[in-house]
Amino acid sequence: MLKIPASIYYYISFALMPLLGLLQTKVLTTILLPSTFGEIQIVLPVLAWTILIGGLGTPQYIIRFYCRDGIVAYKEGFFISVATIFLVGMIIGTIFIFFKPTFGELKISYRMLLLFLLAALTEQVVALLKALLRVMERHILYNSVAIVAKALLVAGVIMGVIWWSESPTEGYLFGTAVASAILFFGVFLFLRTKDIFKAQIPSTKSISQIVSYGFPIVCIMLMGDLLPNLNRYVIVGALDTGAVAKYAVGCMIAALCFQTLYEPLNTILHPPAFRAWEENNKVQTRQIISRYLNMYIIVGIIVCGLSIRFEDILLSVVANANYRLPAGCFSILIISNFLLGIYRFTSIHYYLERNTFELGLFFFLSIIVTFTAVVFLTGRIGLLGTVSSVLCGVTVLFVAVWFRAKKNLRIKLMLGYHVIALVISLGLVLVPTLSAWNIYSSQRWLDAISSFVISAGSTFILLNVFNKYFKYVTAKYKEG
Repeated sequence: MLKIPASIYYYISFALMPLLGLLQTKVLTTILLPSTFGEIQIVLPVLAWTILIGGLGTPQYIIRFYCRDGIVAYKEGFFISVATIFLVGMIIGTIFIFFKPTFGELKISYRMLLLFLLAALTEQVVALLKALLRVMERHILYNSVAIVAKALLVAGVIMGVIWWSESPTEGYLFGTAVASAILFFGVFLFLRTKDIFKAQIPSTKSISQIVSYGFPIVCIMLMGDLLPNLNRYVIVGALDTGAVAKYAVGCMIAALCFQTLYEPLNTILHPPAFRAWEENNKVQTRQIISRYLNMYIIVGIIVCGLSIRFEDILLSVVANANYRLPAGCFSILIISNFLLGIYRFTSIHYYLERNTFELGLFFFLSIIVTFTAVVFLTGRIGLLGTVSSVLCGVTVLFVAVWFRAKKNLRIKLMLGYHVIALVISLGLVLVPTLSAWNIYSSQRWLDAISSFVISAGSTFILLNVFNKYFKYVTAKYKEG
């Protein structure tokens, strides 16, 4: 009987998740006005931050210590996570009672606050459940749950928004909570075990381990999310929720263009790179990272040109023309996300050397730069100032981590291949388009198909030549 590698299940789920997310965005941007969709995009980052902070790194704690403590790690993580979510909820509730904050057209009610906390609690419980399935190595079930969770979430929020049409934001939160609850109880019935409902008061030692292990991870993950999303609260103050909607959709498209490149490459290179490092074979680790980084840069440069050329088509897939950013904004977001991809490769050395504190400092600096720039620029030049502030912050993070990684990992760049990729990319951007910006024209789609074929063919040839040359250089180095 053919044995399917466990990695295949993860690649399938990683591929389906963005597609389901795009479907959700497409439906919501079709049935909602940009201003209403923007109101939802104001709430979502706060929901994500609440789950992240309230979780206190317990999913990562379960993954790390389940092999030692077994189901106890899950029970203790469950208790402290739920308790922390309630604590964070009380703090948010207190702030609301005394200050009654508003964000543009978004008016926050007590009902919305309760739905928000319910959504945060149910999503956190699902995150713990997925961590448990992962460490139990139930690969098929884990990825099935991940896909079903996303599908239920998409269905839940769409039905919630339609049903609760007088307050779509509340409908979104209600749909999120219901979808997460249905998933959790469905897994409970399938597994037929009460362990996933059980919590255990953690010992002082466990609390210390959860805080010491999870807190740095939470900080880095939180700052990674703050970098592009904190700007939304300046945009809604300086502009409106419609501008928030355009910014959110533009960020989503630009991020997906490069996440589909660097996430699989990082997934592939991490195990051999970490293994070689632990075996004290640092040369091999550096070669692995250098190879995949160069591959990402080659493909990423060409993707930059292709994405900028067909901004309108990408937007039509996710939303519609009402969500189009002002001229030049999308190109800046594309460049920012390309640089973030390079950062993902170069930041590996912090995890190799277990020095995440310095990485956290660089992240904090980049957020300060971004927030300062967005406050200064958004009110003056609108969304162009917002996206420029993102580029400033990303550049600070990229440059700081690059020089540290280049010194420690001795990254070798194959600049000749990058120059060729840049020429192809500039050709895509500068060559006149057929029926520019008219996606209803057959010429525009002919342009898209021909440009994609040229880009794919050029990338394939360039990567093949690069890989042969890199293997030759590596072999010569070993012989020397």
